Amino acid sequence: MKVKLTVSRGGPDGTFAPGEEIDVSDAEAQRMFDAGQAIPVRSEKPETATRKDKSEKAVK
Repeated sequence: MKVKLTVSRGGPDGTFAPGEEIDVSDAEAQRMFDAGQAIPVRSEKPETATRKDKSEKAVK
């Protein structure tokens, strides 16, 4: 589960500053939420390019 840290965090996986988004297990995420150490990150739909159907025509 992806979480956004509200406090700094350090461990065998590295050090992370407040505001960074990291992946943790669901159980670890729940412990962090309960302790006020992180907030959940909403999964957003990836932005996709849209094609505008305006084709150019050659002038004679």
